[in-house]
Amino acid sequence: MKRLNGVLIALLLAGCATQLPPSGQPPLRTAQQHAETPPLPLFNTTLFASHPAVVSPRQLFTLSAAQQSAFLADFNGRLAHLPAHQRIADYLHGVTFGFNYKEQTYTASEALDFQAGNCMALAIVTKSLADLAGVELKFQRVRNAPVYDRAENVVMVSDHVRARLYLPGERLSWVTVDYFPSRESSNAGLITEQQFLALYYRNRAAELMLAGEQSAAFANAQEALKYQQNDASTLNIIALLHRRAGDDSTAEALFAYALAQNKSNLNVLYNYLDLAKKQNQGELVRQLQQKISSLPDYNPYTWIALAETAVHQGELSRALQMYEKAAYYAPYLHEIYWGQARVYLAMGRPVTAKRVLLDGLEQAKRSATKKSFKSGWYSFTNPQTQKKPH
Repeated sequence: MKRLNGVLIALLLAGCATQLPPSGQPPLRTAQQHAETPPLPLFNTTLFASHPAVVSPRQLFTLSAAQQSAFLADFNGRLAHLPAHQRIADYLHGVTFGFNYKEQTYTASEALDFQAGNCMALAIVTKSLADLAGVELKFQRVRNAPVYDRAENVVMVSDHVRARLYLPGERLSWVTVDYFPSRESSNAGLITEQQFLALYYRNRAAELMLAGEQSAAFANAQEALKYQQNDASTLNIIALLHRRAGDDSTAEALFAYALAQNKSNLNVLYNYLDLAKKQNQGELVRQLQQKISSLPDYNPYTWIALAETAVHQGELSRALQMYEKAAYYAPYLHEIYWGQARVYLAMGRPVTAKRVLLDGLEQAKRSATKKSFKSGWYSFTNPQTQKKPH
């Protein structure tokens, strides 16, 4: 996979779904704004292979014959005494008991076969069962603290999607199917199936891009735009794909267009800034930096990058302050505690460094969004020569 210089705040992915605007809908635009918006720049399709396979909505929600039979046997048998929506919830509780939370957006049949998947995969499985049983289902985007992760030089921002199953004939009685029914979560509103499919294809585009499958990523991003036109986050992924393929000109046009759709999208702003710096566009860099500085930045990797810079400059106390900022927004991130420990070692405080690593390990274990932790980040076997884990 081609690497880009700098950190690119790109995506979604990790846990569940890329972030939508707070309402779950793109911001409303006036007639004047529509008139002022330039046309969508043409994609450089010659950079990508033609017609890679894209999962259809029907394939996404279809279970195998064996999976259908197993569900219907329980639905019409041992669970028949329960209301229909509760039967599905109870069935899922049983079949997903051994599920491995994995940051991967599987289809319904894949999730059950692999006994794994993210929260979106669980919602997909839930819909497939609801369709079989004729139970009403709605998707819900949950507003809680976004989850951040980093793979290579790409920062991924995850949001949370889950499913509601309704009591037949009732609109005010439902059960929620969710990996993490956190008390800190709050309802950010229901989303339509169209919006859910846009999130799915955007998720897949991000996953495939990180896997180095650029043409498949491009195809999925294009599919996402069919369900949510001019979505800034999807256009951001397409722009990144053009950059990775060496077409900075089209990438720049796409970043500018995406900002016209959503002027406060930090993902687009950071990526556009990275490109503007590379092209030595001083005035554009100034404008983008000014815009970024006017927005609240909850991205912990911003503070981690500042901490790492402070370490290189020998400003150890400032580095600790930056790591504390990052920990405030994302206490589950391994890099924070590893970085703090290295700073304390440089200060000649190995006991404090070891305590920080132990605290970080406990935070990772407790985190509702990190079902597994990378123990390599918390080892203290040879701290003076320890290299950064992966």
